[in-house]
Amino acid sequence: MARKYPTAPRHNGTMIVGPFTSADVLMDATPMGHLMPESGSTPKFRRSDDEQALTAVVEFLSAFVLFLVIVSAFLALSQLKLGSNVADADRFDQMAIDSLERLTDSKGHVVLIDEGVRDISNSTDDWHHFNASVLLESDLLPAIGNGNGRLDSARITALGNVTEDKLTQGLGVDGGLSLNLTIIVIESDNVSNVGELVFSDGSSRSGATRSSTASRQMYLDNELVRVTVEIHNAGREPSGIRITEIMVDPLNGPPEWIEIENPDGFAMNLSGWSLARPGVFTMIGDGALGAGEKLICTGNSETQNNPNGVMMYDMASSGMLGTGAIDSLDSESDQIILGWTRSGTILTQNVMVISWDSDWNIPSNHSLTYNFGGNPSDSSNWTSMNGGTPGW
Repeated sequence: MARKYPTAPRHNGTMIVGPFTSADVLMDATPMGHLMPESGSTPKFRRSDDEQALTAVVEFLSAFVLFLVIVSAFLALSQLKLGSNVADADRFDQMAIDSLERLTDSKGHVVLIDEGVRDISNSTDDWHHFNASVLLESDLLPAIGNGNGRLDSARITALGNVTEDKLTQGLGVDGGLSLNLTIIVIESDNVSNVGELVFSDGSSRSGATRSSTASRQMYLDNELVRVTVEIHNAGREPSGIRITEIMVDPLNGPPEWIEIENPDGFAMNLSGWSLARPGVFTMIGDGALGAGEKLICTGNSETQNNPNGVMMYDMASSGMLGTGAIDSLDSESDQIILGWTRSGTILTQNVMVISWDSDWNIPSNHSLTYNFGGNPSDSSNWTSMNGGTPGW
């Protein structure tokens, strides 16, 4: 069978001697040079194959890197649009850390606002000298540091004049999220002080689906305390102010009155709070009620007994409370409702309802003081006092 590729011509070993021309040399040298390279050099065909392989590897790696970049960009966009749990957790963690630093690293500052104009020239870091209603209408960073790496007790106390909303705004917390702040003694020369709460208030995290906390230890006077900030998404429910004393049947011309107290650690924005009785509904008013402070809603602010000079709101024009010969509340049978309306809604939640009837036997010119914890519509949870103690 004939070979497809004929074998190379064989020499019989006989030396051929004769004259050679340059053409003859070139004709024989060229193929031999291809097959037998000089010592130490790389064959041309091998070098070509290596270069092609290297090029292929580089092209593959470049394509793979490009693929990874595209996948990373896609995942990043997916997290941004869909809000992955991991990204959300990181956001809460960072907010808690940033809030804690802003709260404790400086003295804070306030820019007062007068008729809508920011009074920048009189801005000050002595924000803790202003009352709750003034701070409510200001640009505020209510920090509690003393400027020397320690905490300032006066500024911590002044947190009672700051609403939770103003604190979260000042600390840069995202809108719609809530905050809880705790300051507790962890080391003290007086062992009995260890574990004592210096401050604790904020929205309950009950019902939260996401939260994050950040803590740091700092000195407050001669005691070491732990400051903890928690950021969560549980929202805020009305829990603050409450009715503490009522006068439904005054004698000799004084007005009817209702005493309201804020028992919380933060101030309470009075916007959205209301008082009602059958057929009458009225908003309490603007401003803020500081922590532990009391407010008197009265039928006549000019004749109202107010020995401590607490905040007052006159409700004569609304018909909620009467004065002199004009009785609005009926001592025999009536009802008072303390309510709260969430901003942007029309639904009012009943926070405290007081209903009484003739069985209560309310004596004239006697106030009723609430004994906290019991049903406010049960007479056994109220104490009668001649003349009352408004604002005390």
